[in-house]
Amino acid sequence: MILLIAAPASAATTVGNFVTRANALRANPLTALTSPDFTVLRDEARAASAQLKAERDARRAAGKPPIACVPDGQSIGITDMLDGLAALPPAQQRLPLKDGYAAVLAKRFPCH
Repeated sequence: MILLIAAPASAATTVGNFVTRANALRANPLTALTSPDFTVLRDEARAASAQLKAERDARRAAGKPPIACVPDGQSIGITDMLDGLAALPPAQQRLPLKDGYAAVLAKRFPCH
């Protein structure tokens, strides 16, 4: 569903914090992969993705509509995800990363 993204961000990394830290890595691509923050951000992204998948499964089991309708075989790239997170309004920048991911996915893959 989502391509990169999040590891167990303990008490929930906010969208704004994640974007700020990711942008610092994007500004220095030659050293990004060796930065200690790369692993932390990758893990936070994986955790958020896992939480979002669990929520999707729970919604499906409860007969609730999905938050986003990602076509089979499609996903969103990390660059597009980061750009989507950065474009969220200030109020959504304070949301947990998982909820920011959900907002980006819902905008990119709306359910009709």
